[in-house]
Amino acid sequence: MAITKLKALGVTDGTLTNTQINASAAIAKSKLGALDIVNADINASAAIASTKVLHDYALIHTINASNQAAVTFTSSHITDTYMDYKIVIRNYVPATNGQALFVFPSVDNGSNYNVLIEQHMTYADLKASLDFGRAGTNGNSNAKIQIGAGTENTANKGMSADLTFIGLRQTTGFKAMHFSCHNAHDLDGGHNTGNDYWWTGGSKIIGTSNSDRTAINNLKFTAASGNINAGKFSLYGIRT
Repeated sequence: MAITKLKALGVTDGTLTNTQINASAAIAKSKLGALDIVNADINASAAIASTKVLHDYALIHTINASNQAAVTFTSSHITDTYMDYKIVIRNYVPATNGQALFVFPSVDNGSNYNVLIEQHMTYADLKASLDFGRAGTNGNSNAKIQIGAGTENTANKGMSADLTFIGLRQTTGFKAMHFSCHNAHDLDGGHNTGNDYWWTGGSKIIGTSNSDRTAINNLKFTAASGNINAGKFSLYGIRT
């Protein structure tokens, strides 16, 4: 006769052991109670999906550029899971020599890139002159942020950078962005000859109007002219 119900007293001292539970038995999570599971409770071979583990700082997506018009992080990558974001760029190389890198924010996943921007950039020459000062940008009326300038595209050249976006998903107050990058300039002549620059800059990301505070959900990178020939673009989320 099949047993459909098991009284607690039907088991010696009322305790079920592993050997008394069929391997195919489904046990509701609610029956497990508030258990304190520690490392020793998890088998060394257990596979836990990264999506099941919350991180305060996590790699979201990496794009390896290869002679393409743009590198874009979409609303699939920029979500309410994280409020702040960092992008690390390794060896951006423009297809056309001497091109700055631009980043365009969007509030509608790239249907429009029309967010108001205010920005400033400084430079310091890494070569013998050690020159430094204010550097011009593309201006505040073009809905884009300029990252560096004059990046050379020949062998062993290019630019590397890190960009931090603060409050990108907030809907009160403006968003902020700052960056630091190093590039081989198109006037570079080799070690300690010509010009290589360290660029720093900051931007206020306002919205599609002075009163708009819609969250940003898309970031597009392009060269000032021509394609992006190469570069590794990695997006990280920062939980607040």
